[in-house]
Amino acid sequence: MLTQEDDVDIHALRKRGWSISAIARHVGKDRRTVRAYLDGKRQVGVRAPAGDDPFARYLTYCTARLKEDPHLWATALFDEVTALGYDRSYPSFTRALRLRGVRPVCEPCHPAKGRPVAVIDHPAGEETQWDWVELPNPPDGWDGYGKKAYLLVGALSHSSKWRGVLCESMEQPHLADAQHQVALRLGGLTRDWRFDRMSTVVNPATGKVTATYSPIAKHFGVRVRPCPPRRGNRKGVVEKANHTVAQRWWRSLPDDVTAAQAQASLDRFCERITDQRRRVGPDGTDAR
Repeated sequence: MLTQEDDVDIHALRKRGWSISAIARHVGKDRRTVRAYLDGKRQVGVRAPAGDDPFARYLTYCTARLKEDPHLWATALFDEVTALGYDRSYPSFTRALRLRGVRPVCEPCHPAKGRPVAVIDHPAGEETQWDWVELPNPPDGWDGYGKKAYLLVGALSHSSKWRGVLCESMEQPHLADAQHQVALRLGGLTRDWRFDRMSTVVNPATGKVTATYSPIAKHFGVRVRPCPPRRGNRKGVVEKANHTVAQRWWRSLPDDVTAAQAQASLDRFCERITDQRRRVGPDGTDAR
């Protein structure tokens, strides 16, 4: 059975002209399995259950306890559920906690500062990084916008070139349409799309591609690459673009412009300002 990521990958590779045999070798699956998913005869996540889940009846209790005390030791929680009738081993219990993402993430225990930083090579055409920017207090008269405007930013990891599209909300239909518009402005698609734990794209707890976003990724023929847990700086290129658009463009936008005029202003800003910044690649050549 394939995962959502494998399903997206095989469709992307098929659109690039790979044969069924080559795709099967690449993902380590049988050719008939790959062909069945490509033909739509099999779907990700559709499988008869192997049996009753012994942890299911304790899920609500464990969720409530860890919400009350996120730092509760797993051994202490195991003692409690054992007293309630849980009859599996401690490793099985902790595995169930991890797979379901029951324990809330405590950011003070995993600070962003001080993490090791490595220079990651990004070949041309390999990756686009995506992120939302919330822009407060849009000008009066923007139909459909409330107290915030939302900007989807897509940045090329190789050259740092970026574009943004204004949206009324961050819901999935707006996301898909904005990605199409950003891709047109960037000149095409890259092989991979990098996201943080964006709930409209991946499950925040597991990092797995959602069933509703999988058809969108297959439509574009790209692979979805979520950032590893607590590694938001893995998409530093788009984060820098976010800072630029918020501090350099949005703060100076006139109050009497319409949403369409603001979008045109942003496109001009990218062409005249950010695109003109010289970007030197690893070999010393211009990476634009």
